[in-house]
Amino acid sequence: MGAIILNLVLWLPMLSALGLLIFTSQSSEDVKRIKWISLISTAFTFLLTLDLLFYFDFANPSIQPALSMTIPWISSFHINYTLGIDGISYSMLFLNNLLFPICILCSWNIEKNPRSFFALMLFLQTTIIGVFSSLDFFMFYCFWEFMLIPMFFLISVWGGENREYAATKFFLYTFGGSIFMLVAIIGIYFVSDAGPDSLNMIAMQGGLFAKKTIALGSWKIPFSDFAFWLLFIGFAVKVPLFPFHTWLPHAHVQAPTAVSVILAGVLLKMGTYGFLRISYPIFPEAAAAYSYVIVLLGLISVIYGAFCALAQTDMKKLIAYSSVSHMGFVMMGLGSLSTSGTNGAVLQMFNHGLSSAMLFLLVGVLYERSHHRWIVRPDHTLGYTGLSKHMPKYTIVMLISLFAALGLPGLSSFISEFLIFLGAFKSFTLLTILGAIGLLFGAAYLLWMYRRMFFGTPSEEVKTYEDMNWREILYMAPLCFLVIFLGIMPAPLIDLVRFSVENLVKKFTVLV
Repeated sequence: MGAIILNLVLWLPMLSALGLLIFTSQSSEDVKRIKWISLISTAFTFLLTLDLLFYFDFANPSIQPALSMTIPWISSFHINYTLGIDGISYSMLFLNNLLFPICILCSWNIEKNPRSFFALMLFLQTTIIGVFSSLDFFMFYCFWEFMLIPMFFLISVWGGENREYAATKFFLYTFGGSIFMLVAIIGIYFVSDAGPDSLNMIAMQGGLFAKKTIALGSWKIPFSDFAFWLLFIGFAVKVPLFPFHTWLPHAHVQAPTAVSVILAGVLLKMGTYGFLRISYPIFPEAAAAYSYVIVLLGLISVIYGAFCALAQTDMKKLIAYSSVSHMGFVMMGLGSLSTSGTNGAVLQMFNHGLSSAMLFLLVGVLYERSHHRWIVRPDHTLGYTGLSKHMPKYTIVMLISLFAALGLPGLSSFISEFLIFLGAFKSFTLLTILGAIGLLFGAAYLLWMYRRMFFGTPSEEVKTYEDMNWREILYMAPLCFLVIFLGIMPAPLIDLVRFSVENLVKKFTVLV
């Protein structure tokens, strides 16, 4: 029964997207029905995701037997319809399926072709769920690539002034990275010589390729190194890790609010999830050999992203660069190859998804009123002043979001960063100290933004803004609750992922 529910979670958004195609008119009644169908579909998908917990064995570190299934698909090439989740993938499913109904609510006032917008959002939801629940390389790659289709159109049609450029750059970067990943998958298929299990992610784990080589012309190189770096490019582009990050600020700035939320909240985590599910457990010897490089690149992302954020005058671009910085912490945790660091990385994936989603939603709230995102305008005047005096509800929610993003103790991100530093300190002491200093810059750019926008006397423009309405409070409330609850009581999330993390870390280190 659990596997059936997982299939429903996967395909319900897609079926709902197809159902929206029956509405051919743009009448107000049809638009209202489209919105409610989208909201009910995403909300029901989230409830089904919660129902999966009833079939979950928290003490089982591997793929959950009650939540997995394999059906032969293209038998001649050993391609199967294989689904399954563990604690790590469930945490990502929970985050994804929580954010989508929130995104539908925040897009409630969209006017431009709402049927296509909401259908593409539902299509996007299915592709992301597919990435986090697929255990067959062919399925994983298909969902990974299909995700580009709705993202491209959502940015290029409903984005800002330079939306076509941003959508094209996003597509080319991520598609280019995916080609490297495809080459690695094909290499795994042929080099493993595992017959029916040649495309099974779990069967390939455990260092099967430690002594395998591949010929490149007259050179013979270790296959594990070759495939690890091909996968690294594909996943690093998605994270995005320095220097593969340049598509991200453009995509965020031009994307509509809901797309920015999904992009920062979930899509970036697909890259780090790829490292956890594929690169590290399948090629543990390469992961160990290049761990210093991974931690160093993570540190560069932390510092570089923070300095770029300090220089921004556009709210969205500042938060976009902050995502580069915070995802650098995730890579430092993964590079540590330790249980504490990897636990912290998984928690940071989840907690950054919450805090970044909150910040982008709040940018959208303000943009609906002001139709600009300037912290400081090009003429060097402040874009907003005195928001705290005129929009007190908005100010409170923004404070919670900012403090969650900068890792204040008592809010969710603190435990993530603490575990990352704890795991990385022993083997990478200097890099860990420098990474901790990066937290100071994170506080600087967030508080810099807050001081300019919320203090002082409200401008005449700000006085025309209305405070948050019931709909905006409704979709912000669960995120506020989670960042506070998980800051005070992180045990439920830690207990969900820790056995799966420990199991993976053993596979990282068993042969190194």
